[in-house]
Amino acid sequence: MLRQILHHTRAGIALIMLGTMIWSACKKNETAAPVITGLRSLNRSNVDSTLTVVKPGQIVVIQGKNLETVQQISFDGVPASFNINFTTNENIIVTVPDIVFDSVAQQDMNQVKVVTNHGIASYTIPIVPPPPVITSVSNEFPQPGDTITLTGSYLYTVQEVDFPGGARVTNGFTGPQDGSWLQVVVPNSLNPSEVSTTDSIAVVTLGGVGKYAFYNTTGMIANFEYRDPHFGWQWWGGIISNDATAFPGNWGNYIEVKPSSPIPAGDGSWWTDNRAVMIAASNWTNVNIGDPPANYALKFQVFVKNPWSNGSIHIVINGDFSHWATWAPWQQTDSKTFQTSGWITVSIPLTRFVDGSGNSVSTVSALTGGQPGATVQLMLYNDSSTPLSGFDAAFDNVRIVKIK
Repeated sequence: MLRQILHHTRAGIALIMLGTMIWSACKKNETAAPVITGLRSLNRSNVDSTLTVVKPGQIVVIQGKNLETVQQISFDGVPASFNINFTTNENIIVTVPDIVFDSVAQQDMNQVKVVTNHGIASYTIPIVPPPPVITSVSNEFPQPGDTITLTGSYLYTVQEVDFPGGARVTNGFTGPQDGSWLQVVVPNSLNPSEVSTTDSIAVVTLGGVGKYAFYNTTGMIANFEYRDPHFGWQWWGGIISNDATAFPGNWGNYIEVKPSSPIPAGDGSWWTDNRAVMIAASNWTNVNIGDPPANYALKFQVFVKNPWSNGSIHIVINGDFSHWATWAPWQQTDSKTFQTSGWITVSIPLTRFVDGSGNSVSTVSALTGGQPGATVQLMLYNDSSTPLSGFDAAFDNVRIVKIK
């Protein structure tokens, strides 16, 4: 009996000692300062999920010790949202927040910080923006010395802009902190005669490289150059010219739309008095007419010399006036007047060719009449209630371009 009592007593003491040890360890963890040992990918299937660089929007796992009482997490000084349910003493799952990289303080750069009830842990890892995305260029056929605007996202931390032919710009960029656009001057060292038909412009940032078609003639249906396979003009409708004093920065011939007298209100007689750009039918290269219209856009260069504040350019394909697009950029300006200081690129998705009810077609084929290409007409209408006076604009390099 005495032996049994001693046996149970020893077991109880052992349990008490073990419990005391566990409580002490827990107590130690609860009061210890946090430590970050690294970051890894959330994807456990990666053989090596250790991260050496992170980007905004990326879901990562912060690894370390004593992280359970986390109060705040930041990347480059920018607080990150996190779910306490995805937090343990050794791991925190968190999404890298959006960061305005050009405004990051030097001391916060490339710093991940975790604040707990018992201290702050810091970890250094390159934090870079996503690769730049370019969605449009103000003028895809500029001359050396012209200033162009690239629109898109993540157009910050720019290291250089590379032009076709090897020309490069490494400074003098202009743009907002949110990286939504970037202005750069086309270098004088660029020789337009040396560019190829498939060239592009490239923006190099800390996050990567973004490219966009530039001096790119893929999809050209009319450049109005005599004896060129893409001449494309129907020999009527507007005025063919190459006068650089009238429209500086031109690339050879262009079609000028310039009525000789004011157009009365409500006048739709586009076929008279130099009011149209008439493009002949040709095969549209790199276009699958079975694709949806959303995959392609009609692009052209234009120089609007005089202030334009009423009327519009109506565009039809294959002579089908049941579906047309309208270009009237003055309607989108605060002043309700539109004018350019040089050539610009206009892009009109084929989805904007709609019927009277605003409905687009289901395939490109429905616009071309089932043919691999078709005529295109750009026509000046005065669909306003006041006379249209002084309209004078030049058009060039009309293309059908794949955009998706």
